[in-house]
Amino acid sequence: MSVTEIVAKLRQAYALVTQARREAARAADAITDGAAIVGAATAGSTQPHVDQITHHARAAGDDVQTADAMLRQAQDVIDAYCHSIAGHGIAEAGGGTSGPPSAPHSSAEPSTGPQPPPPPPDHTADPGVKYADWIAELRRSGTKISTDKIVRMTRLRNGRLVWLETGTKNSGLGHVMSDGRPEQFEYLGTPREQLPALIIAALERGRVVGYSGRDRPVYEVDIGDGPRRIAITVSSNGYIVGAHPIPLDQVLRQHRDRSKHGRL
Repeated sequence: MSVTEIVAKLRQAYALVTQARREAARAADAITDGAAIVGAATAGSTQPHVDQITHHARAAGDDVQTADAMLRQAQDVIDAYCHSIAGHGIAEAGGGTSGPPSAPHSSAEPSTGPQPPPPPPDHTADPGVKYADWIAELRRSGTKISTDKIVRMTRLRNGRLVWLETGTKNSGLGHVMSDGRPEQFEYLGTPREQLPALIIAALERGRVVGYSGRDRPVYEVDIGDGPRRIAITVSSNGYIVGAHPIPLDQVLRQHRDRSKHGRL
């Protein structure tokens, strides 16, 4: 086989491993949910079957995490091999070595040479794969998290893991995107499609400049076109509950306890 053909095969294999990691993430979710259901239904039971179920669920969860780690290593090996023979990794191999592939349904005259296959799905777009290590870390600590609902996730400077889910009108991104908040953000200069990135940027590198509402910290962060202020609530387990925009000229109280500064 030519180098181009080998790279194409490597990309196909990489995509299949990505799919396997995606399924492993779903399996971990199912194991966690199943164990929680059994635990709630059998609370207080002294039957030995309950302990056995718990033991098997924990062992199965550990096995899935081990499988995901091994699959991730396989991806690293595939990527390294691709780099060694072609001078680039899998992520850079989308156009092959014989030029970019023709767009589907294009009216342009097709190339006379062999066309590489379409690129594999972007595995970084799947939160269950992109954040697999962090998700596993949270689950080991007993935190419940649904991979299919994750929008963004990050580790803060203090080592804490936080994540934003699609949520509902009452929490998560659904809360941020309801009750006129997107319009308020846009009025203050942040398009609604940039809100997840703004929330994560504020938590990652913003500085707390005061407090709003009952106890919501207000972060100030520069996102490239000037500073923004945003109040964000994060639950004790790292789940981002909600956020709302704050004008730069708004007076903020400097203590979390509202009673010390009236009702600012």
